[in-house]
Amino acid sequence: MRRFLPDRLIHPSLLLWLSCLAYALGYAWLSLARFQTFHGQIDLSYYVRIVWGLSQGQYDVPLVQSPHLIGLHLEPILLPFAGLARLGVPIAPLLLVTQAVCVALWPLPIYRLACRHLGCSWRALGLALCGFLYPTVTVATLHDVHPVTMALPLLAAWLDALDEGNLRRALLWGLLALLCREDIALQQALVLWALAVTQPQRRWMFAGLGLLLLAYFGVYIVAIQPRFLPKLGSYGLHFASEGAKVSSGRDLLWLLVRHPLRFVLPLVTWDRAGYLLSLLWPLVGLPLLGWRVAVGTLPIVGINFLSSFPRVRSIESHYSTALVPFLLMATVIALGKLRTERGPRLQTPLTMAMLLGCLLSHVLHGGSPLARRSSRYSHELFVRTPDHDSLTARIASVPSQASVAARPGPLAHLADRPRVISPPEYDDGQPVDVVLTPDAAPQGRARIGNLPLHSQ
Repeated sequence: MRRFLPDRLIHPSLLLWLSCLAYALGYAWLSLARFQTFHGQIDLSYYVRIVWGLSQGQYDVPLVQSPHLIGLHLEPILLPFAGLARLGVPIAPLLLVTQAVCVALWPLPIYRLACRHLGCSWRALGLALCGFLYPTVTVATLHDVHPVTMALPLLAAWLDALDEGNLRRALLWGLLALLCREDIALQQALVLWALAVTQPQRRWMFAGLGLLLLAYFGVYIVAIQPRFLPKLGSYGLHFASEGAKVSSGRDLLWLLVRHPLRFVLPLVTWDRAGYLLSLLWPLVGLPLLGWRVAVGTLPIVGINFLSSFPRVRSIESHYSTALVPFLLMATVIALGKLRTERGPRLQTPLTMAMLLGCLLSHVLHGGSPLARRSSRYSHELFVRTPDHDSLTARIASVPSQASVAARPGPLAHLADRPRVISPPEYDDGQPVDVVLTPDAAPQGRARIGNLPLHSQ
């Protein structure tokens, strides 16, 4: 490739920036189209309601019957969005566009790391593009909104700064990533402890920072979260099959400490082995060689192994999003270790193999028009339904402070208010002011009707 496109004609970094711009524009448009055509899922409504609540000083989340918005996750990154919402910026478009832009920027740290380790900007470009093709990334960009998806460039920049030895920059990016979700603290702690083993001169610094991160996570899970968990908590949904009451992270940790074999032995299954294989084969298994970074995947892999929630253990699942920066950056470091006499010759075919592997995996599992065999992308998710105009008119007629019951697609347009529910899954049994049905105008305190659920 370099023979036909020499750096003096077009530099790889320029191609990368153009790719980032195209991704940001394309996925911002797709995300907004999905929202505007009422195909969003419950998570978008959930985060719209949380941001609105923060902007108004209302911290409960009636949608999931939570007494406080920190009951499911600790996500301070949402505070700037609340400030913009207070100024009148529409919340759902703000979240969706920001997420698309964040994901569009995440290959840049991969490129920096690869240039440093491989000494070839064209191979670095190939690895950076793998960041776009890896299926989890595109699916997560379209799967409503999650702060952990916005953490992709922050985690990658943190790992790049650590590898470069720039501790101030690492501290900045690491803190920003930590604001996206509490369990990122466990991922960061494991990486720091792994680096402490291999870098004696910084051993105590990394070990101490890892302990602080562990304490941050532990205080939240053990002391804070159990007080504010919603009645319809995700712990019961994810870990109900463990044969014991698991209603909080504290319960789960206690069971793991008391009965470790009860959990470890059932995890040795073909289903879980296949999950690991699906994560690794697009990258030719190279993350295993970059173990000091790959250890950051272990907390999320462990949580997904324990979960009994449908489709958690899948490369298509947004539950795998937090794994991706550690997998890709570990791959780059592993390639950089190939410094033998045949190293440079081996690096190029391996880079090409990963590009092809990520492309094939994307076709099978991704979230773009290229994903022809994937169940996670469909043209119908971005076009108007037959009742689009009437539903738009009915939504516009709902009073701004009225409590509302609706299915997730329309609900995302109405979640910026004190109380919203989405029956039958999220229904507290209390009357509401408006029930949005597909074939009638909003009805005050009427029996809740059903709307078709548009979901992937």
